Amino acid sequence: MYREYDEKILTRIKNTEKDILIFFQDMCDQYDLSYFVAFGTLLGTIRHGGFIPWDDDIDVAMPRKDYNRFLEIMQKKENSSFFLQIPETDDRYHLTFAKLRMKNTRFLEERLADANAQEGFYIDIFPYDNIPDDKRQAKAFMKKCALWIRLFSVSRIKEPQIGSRGSIDILVRIAWYVLYYLLKCIPSADRRIWKKCNKYFAMYQNAETSRSTLLVSEPEKWVIYKKEMEQLELRNFEDIQVAVPKEYDAILKRNYNNYMELPPKEERVNHVPVEIQFPGEETIILKK
Repeated sequence: MYREYDEKILTRIKNTEKDILIFFQDMCDQYDLSYFVAFGTLLGTIRHGGFIPWDDDIDVAMPRKDYNRFLEIMQKKENSSFFLQIPETDDRYHLTFAKLRMKNTRFLEERLADANAQEGFYIDIFPYDNIPDDKRQAKAFMKKCALWIRLFSVSRIKEPQIGSRGSIDILVRIAWYVLYYLLKCIPSADRRIWKKCNKYFAMYQNAETSRSTLLVSEPEKWVIYKKEMEQLELRNFEDIQVAVPKEYDAILKRNYNNYMELPPKEERVNHVPVEIQFPGEETIILKK
């Protein structure tokens, strides 16, 4: 899904998200936590020295150990400006990675309009988990993880969320609704499934493996060699600096092929909010 924004609004969206990123960076510095920008934010940093021009979100990633420590700190820390959104803090939240949201704001995405979860401006925070070096073993492990992750999403939200933001097959939609209501008949089904997900996330946490990935709906796509993210460097991102892996070229080529070329307009994506509210302001309704 893609929307062309009014440039003034898009600039304000980016600046608001950058403020969240600055808070996150300060927390990482204060507690000696490792992070780096990822996905479109990494691509934008390298190709544009900031946001991809039409992009409207920020992605960061952390090794699982640092990620867990960050979650622990944020849950203990009272904060009037930011909210850590994870399954434990928002029982409507259906994703398995964290969002750091700004309180008293609104960024309601069209595809999540009926989710009834926290909806403030945010950055995504992804944990990298170890996977086996044996490719067949790793593939089987990632398939199991993806299955439980999908099941967790179904247990929390009746609106299908299928990896890509394209159209959803009617049979998939029906199957999702049926499974959602069946799981609602099982007491605490979502918490049981979430516990199972976390068991898988920790399975290789202490193993000496050379690869990690994001255990999300398409884990094979995001496999990274641990040596590629061990050394970080600072790069300009708009008017601040962010950490990037020194081996960013290998990562971006694997994810985006010829990443320095701009994609055609029909292949661009962003988050298509239908309502936004900047801090201290009234809600703005955007056209669908």
